[in-house]
Amino acid sequence: MYYPKSQIIENLYTNGDEYMVESNNLPYKGYYYRISNGNLFTGRNTLDLPNASLVSISANTNFSSDLDDPKEQPPIWSASYSYIQRIKGNTLPQPAISPKQTIPLPTSNNYKDGFFNRYFLYKSSNKSTIETDENTYNSFNAESPNTQFERYVTLTLVWSLVGNNRDAYNANYNNVRLLEQNQKVYGFSNYFVNKYTQYFQYSKGENLYSNGKEVKDKKTGKPYVGYYHIHPTKGPMVGRQHTIEAHDYLELAPTGSTTNPIPPTIQSGSYEEPSKTITNTFGGY
Repeated sequence: MYYPKSQIIENLYTNGDEYMVESNNLPYKGYYYRISNGNLFTGRNTLDLPNASLVSISANTNFSSDLDDPKEQPPIWSASYSYIQRIKGNTLPQPAISPKQTIPLPTSNNYKDGFFNRYFLYKSSNKSTIETDENTYNSFNAESPNTQFERYVTLTLVWSLVGNNRDAYNANYNNVRLLEQNQKVYGFSNYFVNKYTQYFQYSKGENLYSNGKEVKDKKTGKPYVGYYHIHPTKGPMVGRQHTIEAHDYLELAPTGSTTNPIPPTIQSGSYEEPSKTITNTFGGY
């Protein structure tokens, strides 16, 4: 990958107890360079091949993935780093455990506001994204020693929840793409494929569904099957929500409910035969 000269610090040197090659966990001694996003690579510069990715030895742990099963054993220090520290007579503390995926749930107040904040940890070495909660995000952002902050970029995003479905989609899509571009976290948008309206909530009278018995096309009188909405002044109309594009009017089909009764007929059981007038021929009072 090409990096402008202004974004590279060249000819740095490590004596072997700071960094290790990420692909094999072996300590690295020699020249390396750093790019503006914090990533490190072997070699004096980009032309001094091979440019293997380096990670901090103190942050390295052996784990299967960023989404480890909670039942697995806690990660341990790499064998090479443990050996180096034993030679030096150092006792290693328990290393930081890799972060876990957290599924956010918007609150009722979030829906009143129309949006909520989402928090992420992006790992540039494999372009993976973990969604997390605000507390974990703050810990990584503050470079807390009990986190693997060296491995992740912290990201936060404002997520639209209500309004027009299409507008919410576009707002979330644009926010993700803009963040990806500005922070150079390429691959971040992969986390949101087919999920740009995730957690979206329709308003009352929207996103209704007819199986053909509830409403019918006002123009043709035929039963309507599909999504519809109820406009406050125009009544039932085709589509999950009201749009500026032309869409057909619908009307409620009689169902027998108190709000939409079936017209009285003999067959419906609500028809009353009119009483007959009988002339009294036996005299009267």
